[in-house]
Amino acid sequence: MPPATYTVSIDYNDNGSFADVGENRVSDVLQLDWRLGMARPYDTVAAPASARITVRNINRAYSPEYSSDDLKPGKPIRIQSFDGITTRTHFSGFIDHIEPLAGNQGERLAVIHAVGAEAVLGQQRIRLPPQISVTADSVISKVLDATLLRYSPLAGFWLLDKVGHAELDSNTHIAGSVPRALESGRSTFAYAADTWDSGVTALEAIRQMTDSERGRFFTDRFGQLVFYNRHHTLLSTTAVASFSDNMDGLDYTYGADIANQVEVTMLPRSLGFPATVLWKLAAPQLIQPGEVGFRRLIAPYRDANNLRMGAAVVNTPFAGVDFQANTLADGSGADRTVNMNMVVMEANASSAVLEIRNIGTTPLFLLAGAQLRGTPLISGDPALVMQTDFASANLYGLRRFSLDTPALTSIDEADQLARYELARRKDPRGTLTSISLSERLHLAQILSRTLFDRITIHDTQTNHSGDYFIIAEEHTVDLGGTRHHARWLLETAAANSFWVMDASTLDQTTTLAY
Repeated sequence: MPPATYTVSIDYNDNGSFADVGENRVSDVLQLDWRLGMARPYDTVAAPASARITVRNINRAYSPEYSSDDLKPGKPIRIQSFDGITTRTHFSGFIDHIEPLAGNQGERLAVIHAVGAEAVLGQQRIRLPPQISVTADSVISKVLDATLLRYSPLAGFWLLDKVGHAELDSNTHIAGSVPRALESGRSTFAYAADTWDSGVTALEAIRQMTDSERGRFFTDRFGQLVFYNRHHTLLSTTAVASFSDNMDGLDYTYGADIANQVEVTMLPRSLGFPATVLWKLAAPQLIQPGEVGFRRLIAPYRDANNLRMGAAVVNTPFAGVDFQANTLADGSGADRTVNMNMVVMEANASSAVLEIRNIGTTPLFLLAGAQLRGTPLISGDPALVMQTDFASANLYGLRRFSLDTPALTSIDEADQLARYELARRKDPRGTLTSISLSERLHLAQILSRTLFDRITIHDTQTNHSGDYFIIAEEHTVDLGGTRHHARWLLETAAANSFWVMDASTLDQTTTLAY
C-alpha cells in the first residue's frame, strides 16, 4: 500500500473540529511517539495514555511565552493518519506541558507532551454515597462523574468565572462528560465505596472495582474511557490479523506466567443496627456567628473501637439529641442549641460532609459528643481464599499469584475467582510478550489494529503458534512520516479457552469460566 500521511492538530478554538485555520501543525513535526494500553499482561487498569511530539521551533511558534498560539496545558491535541482511503485517529488527548530547547544557537526544537483524559484520575480524591448491589461499571460511571476531567470541546460550554464561558444560557450551556463506553459488569457486589474513608483517588476507586470484576479499564484511540468486563476476551474468538515469520521482532518466553497457587483477598461486610453512632465529636468547637463561623468538615465513620466502618444509611441530626450548643465550652453556660445548625451535606458511604452554622449573634460552642447516627456497614477481618494445583506445584515449583478484591464480600465468589485464575495459568506454555512491526511489510495492520484486537502469530524458530490480544500499542513515526515502527504488548488468548453456551465443548477444549 502507498505510504501513509500523518496529521497532528491542536484544537486552539476548543470547538472539537481540529480543522480551523492554523490547527494542523504537521508541517512542523519531526517525530511522533505515542502509547496506549496496559503495562503488563493481566493488568486490569491501563497506564495513562501519552504522546510525545517533536517539532521544529525555529520561529518560536512552540515557545509559549513568545508565541501567540494558545499552548497552555489542557488544549486538545490529536494524531491521525491517512492511507489514501481511510482517515484513522490514533491518539486523542490534551497538552500536558511543552519543553522548548533554550538558546537560539542550538537545534531550536520543542517537545509537546500530551496525556489522555484519564491522567488526572490519580490526583483527585473522591467519595461516593453508599453503593449497594452494584456492578463495577455502575460504580466506575459514578466515579467518573465525581471526578474533574477535562471535557472536550469547551467552546460554548459554561465555566465558572471564565470570560467567554461564564455567561450561562447566554452564550454557554452546562458541559457534558468525557466520552465513555462501559460494559455491564458480570458480578454484582453487595457493597462498594464504604472502605474509602475520607476519600480515595479516583484511580484507586476504579482499580478496586476493576480488580474485583477482573475486567479492564483503559483509554482508546479516540480519548474514550473504556471498561470491559471479564468475559470480553472470552467472547472474542476470531483473529482479525495473522503474522507468520515476517515480523520485525518477537519477545518470547516459556513457562514465565505459571500460577499454581492463587490467593484472593476479600472483605466480608454485614449491616449493623439502625441509629448506631457513626461519628462523634471529640472536643468542643467554637463557632462564630454568621459567615465568619461557617464550617464544613468531613466526618469519617468509626466504630466504638475507633476502627473504620462504612454506612448504608445516615440519619438527619436532631438538635438537642445529636448535638448541643452552649455559651461555654464545658456546657455549663446557657443552652443555645436553637441557634446552631448541623446539616449533612453529603452522606457518603465512608464519611459525611457536615455543614455547621451559628445563626445567632454571639459566639457559641458546639459541644463535644455531637454525633451522627445511622445504619453501619461493618467490615470483618479480610478473608483469604486460596486454591492450589498440587500437581503443578510439585512439577514446576510453587508459583503464587495474589489478588486483592475489596468489593467482593462472598467467599463462594472469591473461590470461583481463584479457581478461574488457576485454570488459566497452572500449566507452563510458550508465550509471546510483544511483537514489533514496521511500515515496510505491515503498514495496514499497524494503522488498523488496536487494543484488545485478537491476532494470530506463527514463529518457526520457536515452533510457536497462537492467538493473542493486543494489550498495549507503542508507535514511533519519523523520517518525515516515511518510517513507522510499532510495538504491541501481548497477552495470550490461550488463557481464555473457557466454556461458552452453545459454542464450546465442556471439559474437552474448554473449562468453566468465572
